[in-house]
Amino acid sequence: MKSPALYSIGTWDSESQEYTTQYGLSVPSVNVPWLTLLEVLRQLRGMGYTCHRRRVWCCGAWNHSDNDTSVLVERTDGKPFDGKR
Repeated sequence: MKSPALYSIGTWDSESQEYTTQYGLSVPSVNVPWLTLLEVLRQLRGMGYTCHRRRVWCCGAWNHSDNDTSVLVERTDGKPFDGKR
């Protein structure tokens, strides 16, 4: 049986210059399933993050320039969260 996808969510820490886990969440944010990912994003929005991602097709490629760069969501599938992106 195939394991479900797991995701990790981090917010930008300007002191350490990397994405780190956010304090103050009521649910974990590392290696969590889709429904927990949605809850983390709801809570981050409540803290003032926009958590938005927009793609616009322009000049033959997807443009991702209008994203909330202070929030990183990556599929980790049980691997450690690497916030150095």
